[in-house]
Amino acid sequence: MKNELAKIKNLLRLSQAYEALKLRDQGVPGMGLVSGFTGSGKTRSIAWLVEQSNGVYCRANATWSVSAMLGSVSSELGIAPQFRNYKMLGNVAEWFASAKRPLFIDECDYLLRDLRMVEALRDIHDISGVPVILIGMEGIEKKLALRLQLTRRISQFVEFQPLDIEDARVLADTVSEVAIADDLLTKIHQEAKGGVGLMIVGLARVEALAKTQRWEGISASQWGQRKLFLTKAG
Repeated sequence: MKNELAKIKNLLRLSQAYEALKLRDQGVPGMGLVSGFTGSGKTRSIAWLVEQSNGVYCRANATWSVSAMLGSVSSELGIAPQFRNYKMLGNVAEWFASAKRPLFIDECDYLLRDLRMVEALRDIHDISGVPVILIGMEGIEKKLALRLQLTRRISQFVEFQPLDIEDARVLADTVSEVAIADDLLTKIHQEAKGGVGLMIVGLARVEALAKTQRWEGISASQWGQRKLFLTKAG
């Protein structure tokens, strides 16, 4: 398998949304939201965008408080954490205002439990003016609806969708080192229900068989009744 990122529609929409945030007119809010089901390819796409945009990435967790959030962001920036939250907030906002680099907060579902974290993130956005991109699980939009401090600042949102068969072909051609016949690709796509993560697993398994048999390509008949995945997609 090749370690390459397929230019599928989800990735293109993510890139377009970020460009819209970066080039937005004055007065247009600069927060974005990226959501998607587990295995949608969201994580790797975000990693690509963080690298492309020279962004700052932080991952929230269940233990985060407002001080933990500001301390984590400060550490990513190389700023010494402060005992006072208002000092950390000021330092972080000033850094972003000067550096003009976007901020990515993954697992943002955890932020919504504490209004103070929501307010602090809003302040970073308002003071610095840089794009702030939140990444969450499928259905995060419903939770955000209760936090108007953030929702009215979100001007771009991307929900990762299951791959269609066209994207499945792009993915297979990008990552597989053997030719995947259309009938086998359709089988993988259907059983994975368009999930990138499971499709990668399926493609890796059929590629391994093809290489073992010294085949340059593999079809559904060659794969036979072997299982593609340990369990079926939900």
